[in-house]
Amino acid sequence: MPFPLETELEKYALALSQTPIRVKLIAYTSQPYDIAAASARTCYSSKGLLTPEQMSENEKQRAIADRVAQSTLKSGHLTTRQHAHFVFGFSGVSRKLIWQVLHNHPYYNSEQVSQRYVPIKNNREWYTLPPELNFDEVHQYHADIFAVYERLVCLLEPTVTEIFFGIHRLKAREKEKYAGDIRKRCMEVARYVMPLSTNAYLYHTISTLTLLRYAAMCERRSDPEEKLLVLQMLREAVKVDPLLLRELPKPLPADDTPLPTPKQIAASNQEFDAALRDKNATLVDWPRNPEGHLSEAYAALTGQRLCAEETIHRLLSAQGNSLLGETLYPVSMDESSRLLNQLHFTFRKKLSHTADSQEQRHRTLPGSRPRLEFQLSLQKDYILPRLLKENPAAEALYHETMEKTFTLINNLYAKGIRPGLLTSLLPNAFPVRFFETGDLLNFYHKWKARLCYNAQEEIFYSALDEVNEVRERFPAIGRYIGPPCKVRETLKPRCPEGDHFCGIKVWQLEPEQYQRII
Repeated sequence: MPFPLETELEKYALALSQTPIRVKLIAYTSQPYDIAAASARTCYSSKGLLTPEQMSENEKQRAIADRVAQSTLKSGHLTTRQHAHFVFGFSGVSRKLIWQVLHNHPYYNSEQVSQRYVPIKNNREWYTLPPELNFDEVHQYHADIFAVYERLVCLLEPTVTEIFFGIHRLKAREKEKYAGDIRKRCMEVARYVMPLSTNAYLYHTISTLTLLRYAAMCERRSDPEEKLLVLQMLREAVKVDPLLLRELPKPLPADDTPLPTPKQIAASNQEFDAALRDKNATLVDWPRNPEGHLSEAYAALTGQRLCAEETIHRLLSAQGNSLLGETLYPVSMDESSRLLNQLHFTFRKKLSHTADSQEQRHRTLPGSRPRLEFQLSLQKDYILPRLLKENPAAEALYHETMEKTFTLINNLYAKGIRPGLLTSLLPNAFPVRFFETGDLLNFYHKWKARLCYNAQEEIFYSALDEVNEVRERFPAIGRYIGPPCKVRETLKPRCPEGDHFCGIKVWQLEPEQYQRII
């Protein structure tokens, strides 16, 4: 049985009218259903390219197109559903849902409002909660936490000002001009107290295939917010092509994986943290002989037998492979660079939810990110940003706020609210524990971006831990890894950030010398 869209829309009519989640179809590929059929039929066409318009020229063509669409969908030949795309505009979607659903897979493109650079506005519409959390104490908590957010911004401003102008001494002559830059760095840390119920607006582009997968998975996590979002997406898509109704799958049943007890979760979290050895990331698996393999693979590709050191120089140095420093990073289209895809590394990682929401965007590096209720131990569990350690008043307020946050979560848990709903109240500072695996080519791209001193501080130190682990085991490879200004030593300008230059000549430093607070 296909997805009963009309029935579901009627069933959730009241919830849809009350939710702050809003979906707008901004742009789309016309005739997505017929594009899938036409592209499938073209594979076996002796008459040349078939077009979507031909799929409905007459009854015979319509019948053939429908038969092909049905058979390819049933058999799992799904690449034909990747040609058509939908550009959605979302508002009122919680940060938890964006992280858990919209960005927790590789096949999308998103641009969302930044919590680092855009202040959160104080009104009742800045957060999205499941109906089960509609308590006065929960709404009061949100009002209180926003006041803390604003207070932290004010408390941190003198500290950030001192650090900022200590680095950018010439800019101190025009302090008023850089007030906005300083405030953004304060907001970047203050946001750690904000709950995952904080919502956002964003562009989100997906193919027809991803839309069908959203439909199939919308009850898998039993998240009411996810269902309300997906229903609106399907409604808008079907408006522009009613034939898509024939494609919508029956939702898969809810995941029946048993939820551990808080005590079991706490023990698992402690074991994970101990294995990290006080780092953000540790290397747990790596290729047996990466240098030798690259030498062999390069010889097979080019017919040139070089020593491992020379091969690595040609593939990873700025002089040997200038493509690595190009802003477009066109290396996936270069045969030699793609040899780096063959070396895989796996890291054990721990990042705050807000940091991982940025790290997660490196979607060519798959991470086994959990459903948050599987790591909710009910203990006070949070990340402390480095900047707060420089300001005792701000740090004290931060710890006090975390105490109140986890007290509220525990009280609601005692009342019988299930953990999956309580995760909406977790702070941005809540740590996500996971494993991440990827190839050297895509890790290189992430490390280059995140070792920049303008990168988010927590991800910067996580990337630094990863690079240091690689440098320790494979120095011939690790010596070439660094921020853009190091990778671009053969390109001008050295720093691609322009007016946003961090003020430090990082290319002259070794990774063990990297140190920053803002």
